[in-house]
Amino acid sequence: MQAFFEELARSLEAGETVALTTIVKRRGSVPREIGAKMIVHADGTITGSVGGGCGEAEVWRTALTVIETGQPQTVFVDLTEEIAMTSEGVCGGTFAVFVQPWSNDPHKAALRRPMAEYARIIAATLQARLGIVLATVIHATGAWRAYIGAQMLIREDGAILGDALPIAPSATAWRKDKEQLTSILTAASEAITTETPRTISCGEMNSPAQAPEGAAEIFLDPFLPPPTLVIVGGGHIAVPLAQIASILGFSVVVTDNRPSFASKARFPSAEEIIVGDPEAVLRAYRVTPHTHFVLVTRAHSHDVQALRAIVDSPAAYIGMIGSQRRVWAVFKLLHDEGYTAEKLARVRAPIGLDLQGESPAEIALAIMAEIVMLRHGGTGAPMSDRLRERFMARLHHLAEQEGADDFS
Repeated sequence: MQAFFEELARSLEAGETVALTTIVKRRGSVPREIGAKMIVHADGTITGSVGGGCGEAEVWRTALTVIETGQPQTVFVDLTEEIAMTSEGVCGGTFAVFVQPWSNDPHKAALRRPMAEYARIIAATLQARLGIVLATVIHATGAWRAYIGAQMLIREDGAILGDALPIAPSATAWRKDKEQLTSILTAASEAITTETPRTISCGEMNSPAQAPEGAAEIFLDPFLPPPTLVIVGGGHIAVPLAQIASILGFSVVVTDNRPSFASKARFPSAEEIIVGDPEAVLRAYRVTPHTHFVLVTRAHSHDVQALRAIVDSPAAYIGMIGSQRRVWAVFKLLHDEGYTAEKLARVRAPIGLDLQGESPAEIALAIMAEIVMLRHGGTGAPMSDRLRERFMARLHHLAEQEGADDFS
């Protein structure tokens, strides 16, 4: 997303007015997720996608109208036509896309300020490896309708950047409603933690003198830096692990105390290579809630040193490879040093999902599968298990109706 907003900022700074389109709601099976975005330029060119096909064409046409009028709109796309062999691209769901003009002309911008500034703030925050939420009024009733499209930025540390949302008669009055502001900040923090966009409803303010009749829906759109995978140990499993993590969009860091193992030639996809003692390197490393550690060292003593440095960190994931005997030895040594069982329980060891793979690539796949599962709240169970019995029952029922004696 950093590159996306840098491009958006450049377009605005060049004097363009563009339409930023975002999927804000969805139901059923649709091509893209909530939060998917597309920039539409006045000449019709696009960056990104909200799904392709007929639905995206409708959004594209609306975006050109929004650029011309300067008024945001919501497009509702229905992909629930009857499925048949002649159907093309049928998904079976519906989704809503909020289409908003972005301009550096403060008279055209909902923020009444150059919107390139907001795009730059988002890009710079991601560059600093922090999360940030763009809060946008996407629907409103009553007097709040005047503020559809109004926005503010909420950084991961709770800082509000730029204007507050003017969803009261004035931004000053709105800021004074601490309960309303607190609820939005709390929801924004949850959106960052779960990496999930969400829509929240805001009703009337506590004081009728402060707020007109009506209500608003605010879309909280979290943007997070790429997750970081720090691989401690540059041995044979680390090589495919770095490759798979890079394919999955992780920023890869590799550290080893052996220069021949921690090298760019060995890990061409890694963004950073650090040579040094594991404990010293990890104590100096800036850990965020988006950092994932995988310990694939050559000795249990290195595991102990590494865990000393990171077990109390805010890392999203700490995993350690090793046999049951080795894992127990590491835990016992750290427990003897005063680390509690509750603290050591966050270390996932032995590491990875049980795929029964044995090659370095298969082990690396099992490790990354576990990390992806935990990041997105998955279960690790086969997807087909959910519907197999239902589908087979339906097929058997169809066979009975058709009198197909040989169907099983």
